[in-house]
Amino acid sequence: MRLGEALAIVVIALVALALIINPVFNGFIESLIRNATAYLSFNTTSVVNEVQNITQSPCFTWGSIGLSLSSGESIFLGIPNGSMVYLLNSTQFSSWGGGPLAPTNYAWFESIPGIYVVSALNPGNYDLVACGNTGIVYRVLNYTAMGVAAYYGPHLSNITTSVILGIFNITNAVVENSTGASVPGFSLQLNAYVIIKYGSGESIHWIQNALVVMGGQYWFQGEMDVTNYVGSSQNLVYEGGRCMIGCFETPMSGALIIAVNSTGYGVMINYGYVLFRLGNETFKPTIHWYAHELIPIPNATVYIITSPSSGPYGWPMDTELVIGGPGNGGGVEFRELDAYLSLLYWNGTSWAPYPITYTFGVSTGEYAVNVYVLPISPATAELVTGHNDYQQLSG
Repeated sequence: MRLGEALAIVVIALVALALIINPVFNGFIESLIRNATAYLSFNTTSVVNEVQNITQSPCFTWGSIGLSLSSGESIFLGIPNGSMVYLLNSTQFSSWGGGPLAPTNYAWFESIPGIYVVSALNPGNYDLVACGNTGIVYRVLNYTAMGVAAYYGPHLSNITTSVILGIFNITNAVVENSTGASVPGFSLQLNAYVIIKYGSGESIHWIQNALVVMGGQYWFQGEMDVTNYVGSSQNLVYEGGRCMIGCFETPMSGALIIAVNSTGYGVMINYGYVLFRLGNETFKPTIHWYAHELIPIPNATVYIITSPSSGPYGWPMDTELVIGGPGNGGGVEFRELDAYLSLLYWNGTSWAPYPITYTFGVSTGEYAVNVYVLPISPATAELVTGHNDYQQLSG
């Protein structure tokens, strides 16, 4: 069919294509896709900061940050290790008065490392107090990207892989309002962090594979390190007044995929997608590699990492399949939404769902309004309209 034949991939470097996308590699990835589809099928405002110089506990040495919370706002907290973290309102903080004894009156307390969301707080002024031997990362959540996000594995362990997969089925999506682009739209983003090790050196990159929908059109777009545009599949074709390629219809189902590997020429980061269905048409699940980034570090070790440790932008190095605004830090509010998302990684022998997930991502600037996330199974959720719910999804 024309659509299956003409969904040509915009390749930004033919040399890069020759280096990595060969029949053996393609066959391997497509077998992974077939296995995945057999496994699962589907019919801000923010403040970013860090409390530092916390060296001794319980509160002989401590740090605090003042917060002003409005109605409906939550607090995201990343506690990497060994800190005692307290949230006190102004009266509680004044009554405590500072160390060395830890507060005994507080609105919220935690001492176990992990990712936390503190919700259902009364509007007002608070003090976030950390007593211990490490810093904490926090963010005030008004709105953020919504979907499925993994921040760590069991017991706060890292999860590493060479391939991640975000399967989606958008059965209905009507935008009420959006910002960040000249026409209404939204994006579905597969976001992750890549670590490259070479000799005694190491570099970390943030990567994004996104389905972008704007003005009734859709395309797939790859970026790296926030502002580095890698390439896209944008291609719009009409025949006889009928849109044949690049027009958004629901239901739309498919998968976003990111694969990394190392060659003698350098590290390759590969962006691809699969379309299962668009409107009334269905397609053979074939992967389309539309963009490739060559990082000229030959014979390096490269992997995608999910880790509670902070990455280059100060956030935990999470892996996300989330919905947000169409771009440029913008947001989207849906009038109607029904979408199914599942976040998987290749564990070396099979596809595996991320075992511990949350309903929101913090590693992208785009955000969503009025999106409620319903758990289905580990790393799988349904997104509908409703108040943003910041919570652990599974695990």
